Amino acid sequence: MKLLEDLRLQFDQPLWAKFPELAVYDTILEKRIDIIKLFEEDILKGLKNNKYGRKDKPSIELIIRAIIYKESRGITYEELELQQFDSEICKRFLKLGKKAFSDSVYQSYVKKIKAKNIKSMMQTINKIAIEMGYEDIQDVRTDSTVMKTNIHHPTNNSLVYDCIKTGTNLLTKITERNSGNYNNLINRLLKVKSIYYKLNNIKIDEKDKEEKKKKRAETMKALFEENLSFLKKIRDEIKQAISDEISKLQDHDQLKIKELDRQIGIIYDNAWRFQIEGKKVKGQDKIFSIYEEHTDVIVKGLRECIFGHKVNISSGKSNLILDCDVLEGNPSDANLFKGPLSTIQETYGKQIGSVATDGGYASLDNQVFAVNDLKIKNIVFTKIVGSLQNIIESPVKEKFLTSFRAGAEAIISNLKRGFDLQSINWKGFEMFEAKVFWGAVGYNIRILTGHILATLFPKPKVG
Repeated sequence: MKLLEDLRLQFDQPLWAKFPELAVYDTILEKRIDIIKLFEEDILKGLKNNKYGRKDKPSIELIIRAIIYKESRGITYEELELQQFDSEICKRFLKLGKKAFSDSVYQSYVKKIKAKNIKSMMQTINKIAIEMGYEDIQDVRTDSTVMKTNIHHPTNNSLVYDCIKTGTNLLTKITERNSGNYNNLINRLLKVKSIYYKLNNIKIDEKDKEEKKKKRAETMKALFEENLSFLKKIRDEIKQAISDEISKLQDHDQLKIKELDRQIGIIYDNAWRFQIEGKKVKGQDKIFSIYEEHTDVIVKGLRECIFGHKVNISSGKSNLILDCDVLEGNPSDANLFKGPLSTIQETYGKQIGSVATDGGYASLDNQVFAVNDLKIKNIVFTKIVGSLQNIIESPVKEKFLTSFRAGAEAIISNLKRGFDLQSINWKGFEMFEAKVFWGAVGYNIRILTGHILATLFPKPKVG
């Protein structure tokens, strides 16, 4: 195949041989201009330039190569900026001319890229792997995981404090620093901080006597009432600022203070109901972070709560990620079975022969769909209960698929650890989703590179 021959020539060069994954990226991007075109609309949106970009701005290809280099090397934007000057492989891969670009320039363009187009890039790379014979879509496994958002553990106490702190910061942008109102804001914040720490240090132990437990509960309630009174004052001041003085703020701060007003209303009501009235609050009514409001609470079985998003991942025998979805809410795994299989068959134009998942995906409806709609011959759900039975051609095939499914956990582990996806610090749901897909693209290139190296430089057989 032409791609293999081109890569053989690349690997003959010492610099590329030291960075085989970048060599694979480089060769694919050179051969497949359609991958660059996937991002054209995103990057040029809102710009008055022609499709080639202005001469003093980075080209679309340079931006894509820069984010690929950054993510594959596991570096920050600041390190990317520095490596343009002192790394030969960085200069070569980015195809830099005389002008390098700052970290903020790259970041401003990368945040415009939509996750759906990164997913299309991932699928295009998979199609190349299929053409090269490394994947045939015959056996598919699906599993889900949770990736955390970068937030502290949410409690009513911490959420109230975050609201007051953020509200104070926004109000001080309106208030003159030498005025009495500014001093009042700062002094109040110090009192709130003191209450925050006191609440954190109150421990109600189930082993304590009832009288001691009751006294501590009353202390906690009193402190919460005081803090909530401060939160109410902050909200009143924010409402007054919105009506009278919001024009003094920049546009993004105006949006922020209006959004904070809405968030305070929800957090105040929830904290009052739970802490003062002793009533339960439904999960869908809660906010877990005012900074990353898209955060969901995910509970899998009897394990601890995780704050982030569920991610559903499907892979094949090559260990490539064939499909990936970042989900909102906490849908049951049983509802995540049909979509990926349909997408895989439609995207790659191949008939799936067998599918293996864990028991969470098991249902008669899913099994009937796989057999009747997708014409899949072997369906294995591990740890199934009740009368539902696996559909298999032979016990040997069932044993193989059961073992095959277990490999999904290794893929998820490699993806999360290899591309720093345990906790994602990109802001907002869209950027969270984009970060996951850049990781999936990087993971797939790493796997594809391994297959290519094994083909070009096979290890001699022993014995």
